[in-house]
Amino acid sequence: MSTTIATLIDGHIVFDVPFHSNHKAKACGARWHPTTKKWRTKATKMTAAAVHAQFAAEEIDPNIAALLGAKVTIPELTIDPDAVLRDVRLRPRQREGLLKAWPHDGFALFWVMGAGKTLSTMALANLRRSYGMIDRMLIVCPTSVKGVWKKEYERYSALPHCMFVMESGKKQPKYDGFPIMVCGVEALSQGGAFQECAQFVAGGRTMVVIDESSTIKNHDAARTEKCWELGQDAAFRLILTGTNVTQGLQDLFAQMYFVGPSIIGEMSYYSFRNKYCVMGGFELRKIVGYRDPGSLLDRIRPYCDVVRKEDLKDLPPKLYQIRDVKASPAQRQACKELAREMKTKLGDKELSVQNALEALLRFQQISGGYDPDGAPLGSNPKMAELIALLEDFDGKAIIWARYLPEIGGITAELEKRWPGSTLALWGATAPESRQAMVDDFQANPERRFFVTNQATGGKGLTLTAATLSVYYSNTFSLEDRMQSEDRNHRIGQLNTVTYVDLVSDLKVDHHVLMAITQKKSVADYASSGLSVDDMI
Repeated sequence: MSTTIATLIDGHIVFDVPFHSNHKAKACGARWHPTTKKWRTKATKMTAAAVHAQFAAEEIDPNIAALLGAKVTIPELTIDPDAVLRDVRLRPRQREGLLKAWPHDGFALFWVMGAGKTLSTMALANLRRSYGMIDRMLIVCPTSVKGVWKKEYERYSALPHCMFVMESGKKQPKYDGFPIMVCGVEALSQGGAFQECAQFVAGGRTMVVIDESSTIKNHDAARTEKCWELGQDAAFRLILTGTNVTQGLQDLFAQMYFVGPSIIGEMSYYSFRNKYCVMGGFELRKIVGYRDPGSLLDRIRPYCDVVRKEDLKDLPPKLYQIRDVKASPAQRQACKELAREMKTKLGDKELSVQNALEALLRFQQISGGYDPDGAPLGSNPKMAELIALLEDFDGKAIIWARYLPEIGGITAELEKRWPGSTLALWGATAPESRQAMVDDFQANPERRFFVTNQATGGKGLTLTAATLSVYYSNTFSLEDRMQSEDRNHRIGQLNTVTYVDLVSDLKVDHHVLMAITQKKSVADYASSGLSVDDMI
């Protein structure tokens, strides 16, 4: 009598298990197929790996093993990692993480921003090249970080390479040497960019790196699914992030699925959620707690290395300040009119979380000195406070502003007082110009101010020339705040870094900062019950 449970049929792995005894099949991503009355999942390298993790060898069709391909043999590391780098040496903690990653074909560096993820990844890739384990590398990262990879490789790699940074309308070169492709994660939602990446990965023994892997933590986002597909054909996979968990343990699923689905043991997000998350709220749709998190972390621990800020003993401390700002009469009047409009619109209805976030957004724009359409509201007390702060400061500063009118207004005001002092970076800045701007700020003493928004400048940039960061306005994301703070508090910073929040006496700034201070998302904070009047 056959004991085979998992069989390869017409491009699917089909499981011969009863409906009520399906937990292992579901852990492999299987769904019930009513026509065949079987549990089944698409046959891929990743699902095959999950099947082998869930079932005994005698229960698996031998054809499924063929999907896995030849197992990668990883030799003992005998080459000094510093030998594949130029003009730099790994720090002891970086070396420790590299050695932990070496034996695994999938690994995660959960290293806080500034710990040296880029350099350590370069060393790891160059070592794998030296042993003939890979013949190409794909780096997927936020668009704002693409130039960082190019610069770091040119500066520190001891091995020759040919790097192609993917841009719209730019064709791949004929690679002369070890090929490295760098693609913005945002572009993967577009068919052309993904197809180029997929063909590149399929063309050889590829190491795929996802930098700032928190960008793929949403399990049903198109970019996440594309990264999973790229990972299936990769010889080695590596993810890098300092903010792997901002909302909760559920953030780990999509990231670790890329590293290797058999690590967590669940191919379906919903199977993962049912196992590890406690649901509550309306129709049990909200995660309100966790069950057996220790078991989950035990499964992940061998395949990741964690570096927290406190592990970086040689970094100077952070200092925090709040500068209170009194709103102008025009701002108060604009808030009253907006509150009246919103109350009329809502009627007797309670303020939903979505409406609360919309209200916070619009009141926050007024707090910055602009109406919701971007027009200035006359005299701007927050701008005046910023200028007063910078007049008493003789170093370099980063000014974080969420909205484009704020970035434009701040840049114009700084240039009026200190001509030639200011660089401004936002989404419309040409990708090829961004790294040059960073280099200019870092090296040129005349460039004192770097004005940017968290969405564009908050990830991947090294701005250690600045010892002051001023938050003209915050986003509603805790991750944005954490990432942006570490643009200048990272390896290479020798001085104490001061962070100043400009907080208007309009209540909106208080609420946003309070949520961040309590390490909550603003959406969760707003769900505690905010009214329109609470924001003015």
